[in-house]
Amino acid sequence: MKQRYKEYQASHPDNGTCALCDKKPIQAFKYWKVTSNEFPYDLIASEHHMLVPMRHVTEKELTADELHEFSEIKSAYIASKYDYIIEATPKNKSIPTHFHLHLIIGK
Repeated sequence: MKQRYKEYQASHPDNGTCALCDKKPIQAFKYWKVTSNEFPYDLIASEHHMLVPMRHVTEKELTADELHEFSEIKSAYIASKYDYIIEATPKNKSIPTHFHLHLIIGK
């Protein structure tokens, strides 16, 4: 997976666009979307999606409405479909300017 991601980065130079903004949803909400992730945690995950705000924002920039809907999504939708929610630490975030969480169904 790490090698595939390095190859992807090398073949997709940063042209000022956000990969998360462009991702098509597999599930859409008012303020959030669930998208697939092409670079799964293949050692632990049988399915790997991401929860992403529709707006290009950091976590600190989320509005009260976005946070409220996130809480609802987390307690209902995510709790019924996924085993884990993973958030990278700031030093490991591949796209630090667009908040996102990884949703995992374990192997």
